Amino acid sequence: MRAVLWLNSNGPSEDIWRSVISEADLIVGIDGGCDRAQRAGVQVDLILGDLDSMENPHEGVAKVQLKNQEASDFSKAVKYLYNEGYDQMDVIGIEGGCEGHQLGIWGSVVEAPDEVIMRLHSSQTVSHRVAPGCIDFLIDVEPGNHFSIFALEPCESVTLKGGRWLIEDEFFSLSTRGLHNVSESSLLRVSTDGTMVVVVHR
Repeated sequence: MRAVLWLNSNGPSEDIWRSVISEADLIVGIDGGCDRAQRAGVQVDLILGDLDSMENPHEGVAKVQLKNQEASDFSKAVKYLYNEGYDQMDVIGIEGGCEGHQLGIWGSVVEAPDEVIMRLHSSQTVSHRVAPGCIDFLIDVEPGNHFSIFALEPCESVTLKGGRWLIEDEFFSLSTRGLHNVSESSLLRVSTDGTMVVVVHR
């Protein structure tokens, strides 16, 4: 099943988030993200988090308080939803905020269960999580699209096919090694033994 997680930050544009939520089985406000959704005219189905950032009561909406202070609301929500049977997650409301919160988003991507397929949507890009152990993980792209690929943890073996510059069974860590590539087919194929993210420009 597919859930949309609306975080408590900016973006993307209305045409993008409307497209993202149109096929969701569940729309989830992550703490104060429920207020941002409400201001956009969207009523979430569920609110998750420690619930300390909500501005409005959102009466009639199911709420689950996730109290663990050793993980972010985003990380806790991903694990909660996975345990409820949601293995595809689209994330909006990821733009802006301080550097700590920005890095925390990518930390949550690493902490997500390996089985979760995750896409993070900004106004300019879609970032596809590629989990450890993936072989030929497929990403639909338009030929000629610009993209970048980053390791979010050390990866001993990374292979990329479908780009102008191929990667074949290489070691990757967080660096600029995969910055700025160009798709040469309608599919990118990624294999990795660690967590990667492929950032595709719209």
